[in-house]
Amino acid sequence: MLTTEEREHRDLLRTRRQIVEHRNNVARQIKSKLLFYGISSPFASTTRWSVQYVEWLKTITFETSYLKEAFELLIQMYEYLTRQIARVNRAVVLLCRDKRYREKIKLLCTAPGIGRLTAIELLVELQDITRFKSAEEIASYIGLTPAEYSTGERTRQGRITRCGNKRVRTYLVESTWVLITKDPYLRAKYLRLKSLRGGKRAVIAIARKFLIRLRRMLLDNVPYRMAA
Repeated sequence: MLTTEEREHRDLLRTRRQIVEHRNNVARQIKSKLLFYGISSPFASTTRWSVQYVEWLKTITFETSYLKEAFELLIQMYEYLTRQIARVNRAVVLLCRDKRYREKIKLLCTAPGIGRLTAIELLVELQDITRFKSAEEIASYIGLTPAEYSTGERTRQGRITRCGNKRVRTYLVESTWVLITKDPYLRAKYLRLKSLRGGKRAVIAIARKFLIRLRRMLLDNVPYRMAA
């Protein structure tokens, strides 16, 4: 059972994720308008918008005041959400320094693909790692347990159930894509699985192994070690 303080920590990180997703939606709307009206950007394609790019957006003119108003509102919304993200990021930085998380974050950051933000997101969602009595239990909580199908005496495993904590699963899969570029053993395992099951299923399988390693790291208080 989470304490009031733990719920508040979790709510802070979930609010941050919601604001980021909202800003991403606004960015997609802006890009959609540019595409619809045939406006090409002078900047190289990037997933992150620079200050210069946003300033360029403000220089775009439209034939009618209505279009101009709609476009400017989207830009203002994007800038507002950017400021809100900066605000919540400051609160997250302070939370990372809390004695409850500080050492655990350092530990998790020894794993390829895990940075401070991902580490604190994982910690506030999982909280006390000892509440998961086995690797299977934590995998089930996150939704990384394969579904089983039975026909007569035969049982086969299908795709993951996706029933579980979607947030942690998302963070973990994102980190796993980095992990397989850094850990030679897991990369080789990923490539073998990819040839048999396809890329998506392969990365999910590696994410499950990654999760089990992270659990063991936290339980034993040991840094990440590349597999032999």
